[in-house]
Amino acid sequence: MRLFNIALLGRQVWRLINNKESLCFKVLSSKYFPDGNIFNAKKVNRASFTWSSITAALEFLKNGFGWQIGNGENIKIRDDNWGLKGFNRSTLIPNMLSSSDDSVKDLWMEHARC
Repeated sequence: MRLFNIALLGRQVWRLINNKESLCFKVLSSKYFPDGNIFNAKKVNRASFTWSSITAALEFLKNGFGWQIGNGENIKIRDDNWGLKGFNRSTLIPNMLSSSDDSVKDLWMEHARC
């Protein structure tokens, strides 16, 4: 039953990611993730039961998520989990990046394709 519940809540997470015009998205994002990114939800002291349930499923599902890099603009170097076991934002050495390096796109050498 627990896994079935997580699966149903996972579907709600998927809907929040993909249906940003829904009433549910508008209500929850206004309070819990005002920047529109469910993965950057702010911490609140007294979350609703609905939001608490969704965040529990979100944490459970994060382990199975991976990135499609695309053009690299949407993956933030310092904020996002990179999706590789043992290799994420905590592996950064502070002086490796310039202050202007914000997203994965900033790390690419366009002409060298690396």
